[in-house]
Amino acid sequence: MKVMMYDGTRRVGGSVKRRIESSSAVGSLVRRRNRILISAMSYSKTPKLNNNDVMSDILLRLPLKDLVGCKCVCKWWNSLISDPVFKLNYTQRNSQYNVSGFFLQKFLFLELHSKLLFFPCGGQINAAPQPSLSFIEDDKGVRIQHACSGLLLCSSFRCGEEDRKYYVCKPTTKQYFSLPNPECRTVFGINITYDPNRSPQYKIVCICDSYISKNHCQIKIYSPATGSWKPSGKPFIVSDKDMLFNRGVVCNGVLHWVGKGNLALRFNPEIEVLVTMPMPPIQEELTERKVRYFGESGGHLLLIEAYGPLTAGFDIMEMKADYSGWFIKYHLNLGRVAMQCPAVERANRLSILHVVYHRVEDEDESFMVIHVPGEFVSFKLRNCSLMNLRTNNHVDLGLGLWYSWDGVYPYSTVNFYL
Repeated sequence: MKVMMYDGTRRVGGSVKRRIESSSAVGSLVRRRNRILISAMSYSKTPKLNNNDVMSDILLRLPLKDLVGCKCVCKWWNSLISDPVFKLNYTQRNSQYNVSGFFLQKFLFLELHSKLLFFPCGGQINAAPQPSLSFIEDDKGVRIQHACSGLLLCSSFRCGEEDRKYYVCKPTTKQYFSLPNPECRTVFGINITYDPNRSPQYKIVCICDSYISKNHCQIKIYSPATGSWKPSGKPFIVSDKDMLFNRGVVCNGVLHWVGKGNLALRFNPEIEVLVTMPMPPIQEELTERKVRYFGESGGHLLLIEAYGPLTAGFDIMEMKADYSGWFIKYHLNLGRVAMQCPAVERANRLSILHVVYHRVEDEDESFMVIHVPGEFVSFKLRNCSLMNLRTNNHVDLGLGLWYSWDGVYPYSTVNFYL
């Protein structure tokens, strides 16, 4: 079989010729990639229907950068890779691509736009959105309200609710779309849900006040299919006045909210059903829950509570798949991290920014990012070993910015490449 390939330097024909430096790690990667592609191409000679499963299984094993290149090889491969089922299987199999990075947001008194940083996580393919929302034309400034699967839900910054505008934007392309006003007096929380593997349409879920009484809330949903807001269900009473509606977490297409009491809620925007879910017990001597982190990674809903210094140790809890309760996934003592990182050892305070659930075959490679004064630290949960974490922005320590989990917005670019 005659094979035409590109080895990174030139095109060659006939038998595959490789130009490899014997001592180069890059050469080893080229050999490995080419072996995979040659094996894959042997199946593409006669692309029959019963070969789809075999070909898909091969493509699922490729790194994202190579997989994107395979879309250009032939129409058959492009069709397989573009299939929604394949995309879903690929993101589930390669959990490191669920989050390409995360935005950090802080507000400065004299700045029209909120202060943004973007940290890329492992798995990105040499692309990251610019950490600025200045492309959105709003003379009141712009802030992030929520993020989901590569889309940001933003709003006007310095104004009252009656003058506030809402936007859906894609930072990678600097495209944005203005939303109609949800027509309410108070917005307690507004969130975006979007899963391109299930539906090309996003939805906006707004928790706002109700005309019945000040103790009632109303859910409203915006869909681009209708271009308007509609009430979802009847107004309801929330017994916990400190529900974190502005920090909803999307996990497997469902929105989740926790509060500082014993109430937690989840809402499925597809079937428009709102139900309660259990929370861990609060320590007897305390009346308020200390939520230090609430987020999602790889289809896992994660919660961290701590009633003392984080350096004294804490548990990472995960919600069971049937929502019957929480279990302890990890117990961490940051003393092991402090031994490797002087900034953690001398920190009088620190905050948890993000937890990434990640497995490579049978190995647990999950990691956590924390913020200590003047530094961002990333380490593996399995053994507390430090990891490199680089931002594409300069962190101005003189500003005294302090970041915490409620100013972190996970961001994914993978869906825009497949």
